[in-house]
Amino acid sequence: MRNHPLVALALAGLCGAAAAQSDPSPADLARWQQASACVAVLKADVLALRDRSWAGTPGLKPEMKRLTEQGFAFIGTAYKQGLREPLADRLLEEAEAAHKRASAESLRTLSQNCRADGARLLKQANVLERLLVGNRAEARVDKLLAR
Repeated sequence: MRNHPLVALALAGLCGAAAAQSDPSPADLARWQQASACVAVLKADVLALRDRSWAGTPGLKPEMKRLTEQGFAFIGTAYKQGLREPLADRLLEEAEAAHKRASAESLRTLSQNCRADGARLLKQANVLERLLVGNRAEARVDKLLAR
């Protein structure tokens, strides 16, 4: 079921028929920049947990999956709002570059806020969306943990 065409079709249907925005509004752009910042910080948090797991700390996979699900919730929400490639890729690259320049304290604050917002987004998702996000997050975490 991992790469089943029906899963892709269901994801496309869930995301709706929002058109790609060639010239997003300032409000959309700001919302997508914030979502990208959250995806970047959650991704970094997951990679830090992966490194701790590789170093021998047990029991980190559930937290990695939860954070990955939250990151996917931001991605899915932005997609439903109309964000598409290549703008999505550019915003994530910019967010990851900003992440590297940020202070540890600002990253902690951003991570805490993004975790709360990501949990809220997941809670608002319907059962099928949560199932699909959970399935993809499980696969992503398994791939990250594999050496």
